[in-house]
Amino acid sequence: MKIVKVIGGLGNQMFQYALALGLKKKFPSERILLDLNHFKYYKAHNGFELERIFGLQYARASFLELIRVTNPYISYRINRLVKRLPTRSTVCKEADGFPIDTTVLVEKGNRYFDGFWQHEEYFAHAADEVRKAFVFPEANERNRALIERMEKSESISLHVRRGDFLSLDLFNGICTLDYYRRAIAYMRQSVGTKGRILFCIFSDDIEWCRSNLSAEFLGCDVEYVDWNSGTESFRDMQLMSHCRHNVIANSSFSWWGAWLNPNKGKIVVAPDRWLNYEGFNDPVVESWIRIKTKK
Repeated sequence: MKIVKVIGGLGNQMFQYALALGLKKKFPSERILLDLNHFKYYKAHNGFELERIFGLQYARASFLELIRVTNPYISYRINRLVKRLPTRSTVCKEADGFPIDTTVLVEKGNRYFDGFWQHEEYFAHAADEVRKAFVFPEANERNRALIERMEKSESISLHVRRGDFLSLDLFNGICTLDYYRRAIAYMRQSVGTKGRILFCIFSDDIEWCRSNLSAEFLGCDVEYVDWNSGTESFRDMQLMSHCRHNVIANSSFSWWGAWLNPNKGKIVVAPDRWLNYEGFNDPVVESWIRIKTKK
């Protein structure tokens, strides 16, 4: 039996579910379960979204199954005491810096996976299953119209994550305007001869984008996608995946938008630094282009 803890925003949940699919394919005779208990007191983002968006089928770990492999999460206060207990040998906790854990797809038997697992290596062997799992519901009329425009041009998604990133030292100051300036220049040089470029801008601060990433600045057609919000925010990821090419932020949200993009000739630009953390093993796929975030 293997249990994967699921927590965080949509992008993180997708990585954790992708790990579960990778485990299921690697260990077909074992039960693969999800631990969703932490969402009971989780106030950030939109809660557990995988079932609502993708209609996924999954097996949820019971309390008895959890106590077989970990010190289960009961409540925030009680968990502060539980954390003082020794880590059990069945717990596979992701190490600081997110190095790839070579034991994940090797060790059989009971294990509890606690982490974000933001590396394609954990599910590359089950890529087809992951893509089949993450199929978005049909787009509404406005999003469908934009998808049609994307398909008729050299469309490029550009994701700007601000919001909480501005106050978090681990993320702040990485995807600066200089990073986007270099990424835009690279894209224009790489795909400008193929057809008319359309930049589709996605952000949690679209007004900042209008001021700093104007049509004059981009030198191309631009669409500021400002109508998918709240529980419909996932539509931005859906639209990113329909663009021919992608400029991502240091964000799991746009990472998935780029990874789910089926265009075989796609160019994906990513920052060469993911976190302000020395020795961090970032999730950037080998075939993607790394653009310097600092001069």
